[in-house]
Amino acid sequence: MEITIPNRHRIYVASFLMDMVCAFVVGAAAVYAIELGAGPIHLGLLGAAGAAFYVISCLLSGRLCDLLSRKAIIIAAAAFAAASCLMLARAEALWELYVYYSGFHAGIGFFWPALQALLADSRHAKSLAVTLGNFCIFWSLGFTAGHYVCGYLTKVSATLPFAWCVAGSLVILIICFTLSEIEGREKGSSADFLARTNGQTRVLWNRFLISGWLANFTLVFTLSSAKMLFPKLALDVDHLDRALLGIMLALIHGGQFLMFWLAKYWHGWQYNRRIYLLTQLIALPGTALLAFSSSVAAYAAGMLMIGLCAGFTYTSSIYYSTSRPPESATRTGIHEAFIGLGILLGPLAGGFVSGAWNDLHSPYILCSVLVLGAFAVQAFLLYRPLSGQEKSSEALQR
Repeated sequence: MEITIPNRHRIYVASFLMDMVCAFVVGAAAVYAIELGAGPIHLGLLGAAGAAFYVISCLLSGRLCDLLSRKAIIIAAAAFAAASCLMLARAEALWELYVYYSGFHAGIGFFWPALQALLADSRHAKSLAVTLGNFCIFWSLGFTAGHYVCGYLTKVSATLPFAWCVAGSLVILIICFTLSEIEGREKGSSADFLARTNGQTRVLWNRFLISGWLANFTLVFTLSSAKMLFPKLALDVDHLDRALLGIMLALIHGGQFLMFWLAKYWHGWQYNRRIYLLTQLIALPGTALLAFSSSVAAYAAGMLMIGLCAGFTYTSSIYYSTSRPPESATRTGIHEAFIGLGILLGPLAGGFVSGAWNDLHSPYILCSVLVLGAFAVQAFLLYRPLSGQEKSSEALQR
């Protein structure tokens, strides 16, 4: 009897492996850059360089996915990422690290929007929230396991994780060749969207979509600041063990995993203004602990809280981006571009603030201010009365 593995299950495995590879690249690049003499500004620029290419690639990928074969884009992107991993394993200078790190992020920038669009297109007639929940759980587990393992690998050699990246990338490439686009031919608004908007379709969805992008950018800004700049604080100031550093970074994605799991079974958060806004405040005590404490327990709690909040904002952003075709791939590209923008500006701004204030805790004060500002903007947007144009739009839909 022939056993057929559903497309979405193969996508789940590919997402787990790709984010495990991403964790190896990000974690090892930061540690290796420090070995090569990088300071906070250098680390910020390294993260910014990769993110800049990621943003551009995501925007291009989102457009291309609505025009070309998604499977072809996924395969080409995975192959390019694999080649970049091979070159990272051979890098011997800081400038090489910049070039190949950026190349890797360009590859995954084309990979993720195409993969997410292929997954979402086939699930709109069923529960999109459950499917996206499974997807988020798998990729967050990949990041969590990746950072945990990477911490131990860098104790042996800062470049050893790059060798593992090459092997992982080849497995991902093989899986991508097995994907099918047949399951993604039927497109329509998700059952979740149709059930929960109560007729207030376009305007309500659009407000949550914009708020989701903004919130996701804010938390990725915070998360990427912690991931790129915290190693300098942990290793050079607090003299933490590299394995413990890996555990700290893994806690961020462990928090994301917990929130993804909760969002999968918790069916009351979609289009709920109060839950949406209050959940984001979890990040504030997390950033405060990183900014004003120096204990391992406080660092761990701070990372976990940031991860929990980032998990919710990511789930919201990808859900509202994909729940209403057509052009879901284009919006998914924008969703990923906001992630890239957060990865770009977080380490860059945090690195310069840290250098200007000569304090490695200062970036997390900046993150706290940004979270509060974004919260205020979203509260205004979601609770603002309908304008005349929006009322007319609602009337036409009915």
